[in-house]
Amino acid sequence: MPLKVAVLVKQVPDHEAIVQIKSELELGIEERWVCSFFDEIAIETALNIKKKIPDAEITALSAGGRRAVDALRRAMAMGFDNVEQLGDESVDKGDVLHTSSVLAARLKSLSPDLVLAGKQANDDDLAAVGPMVAEILGMPHVSAAISLEVDAPSSTATIGRSLEGEVWTLKSSLPLLVTAAKGLAEPHIPVVTRVMKAMKAKIANLPLSELGLGDVTPAGRIKRIRYTPPPSRPTVVMMKEPFPKNVADLVAHLQQAGVL
Repeated sequence: MPLKVAVLVKQVPDHEAIVQIKSELELGIEERWVCSFFDEIAIETALNIKKKIPDAEITALSAGGRRAVDALRRAMAMGFDNVEQLGDESVDKGDVLHTSSVLAARLKSLSPDLVLAGKQANDDDLAAVGPMVAEILGMPHVSAAISLEVDAPSSTATIGRSLEGEVWTLKSSLPLLVTAAKGLAEPHIPVVTRVMKAMKAKIANLPLSELGLGDVTPAGRIKRIRYTPPPSRPTVVMMKEPFPKNVADLVAHLQQAGVL
């Protein structure tokens, strides 16, 4: 049986996109979205595995609406042939537990030997979906991996993860879920021809009704209460003279402000 690898990907706002608060429950985000950086590392890791194990089957999954399709097109442009969109915009309104349940439901039927995901998404930084999916599936997982070697004949994997200034080397049997940290792989920039092909490709969609979610609902357990902007930056006073001539002015200013 060929090695089966599934990669979980998410589309997130570009860090340079303008984010505004429309209301307490709605954000206005400039339409600039990218595949999450750590998910791209997971994508590249799967591609590296396929280079070493040519008959490996690699599939990218993303849960959600239109933006999920964009993330999958990125995976196709980087080299994936099999991608699947799970659900619709209703998934985007749920919490991470609901998203994890949707992904886990599809993974149950795919029965992959290895599941890869970014260690965290670049928008919420929760680092929760990977471990949640592993828990739902009853699968061992290793987070924030910086190295990964898969031995298909023995159905095992050796993982390195950086922790407190040292690297821990772990070994696990498959199936296994691993979340990718910086250093696990270096995402490449896809060639234009693959980008164009991915833009024209039809992305398979599996409706929630076909995933066997049972009583899992998008409402989830975590509810967003409100959005609030960060506090405005206080006025900055620059000392005119260079150091050390500005020390006396700095002390005088701090005393005037009541700090000293």
